[in-house]
Amino acid sequence: MNLSLLLEMQHQYLSQLLALLQEEQECLVQGQVDAVHLVQLTDAKSSLQQALAKTESRRHQIQCHLNYSDDDHGALQVARDNDSEATWLSIRQIAHEIARTNRRNGELLQLRMDHNQHMLDHLHRIAAANVYHADGRAPLQSPRLDISA
Repeated sequence: MNLSLLLEMQHQYLSQLLALLQEEQECLVQGQVDAVHLVQLTDAKSSLQQALAKTESRRHQIQCHLNYSDDDHGALQVARDNDSEATWLSIRQIAHEIARTNRRNGELLQLRMDHNQHMLDHLHRIAAANVYHADGRAPLQSPRLDISA
């Protein structure tokens, strides 16, 4: 497979991954999260990441086989010499956007987890309250709403 085609594949995979991350973000900011949809997105992201790993490994092999330096400068130079500089620069830009979006999604997930933990802690405090007296009887509930006038 030639380098130009490989870079085009990487560009396509990265664009798809970015779209999935943006969809995930939209799902996370909704009031009610669709867990089934989040799992589907996670599976799709995983598949794309595996495909990306394969194409990146192959791109790196080609770069080294053609005796370019094994760094970012070598990657840019091999792309430039194969008339794919614009594609390579776009790949780098999309990868940067993916990292930023993924970081934001992680922050959103952390907020949701913190909120859920807070709610669980609150429920545990309520459940841990003395439900029964020592004699086995439930305490009388005090009215929560004072309706006396």
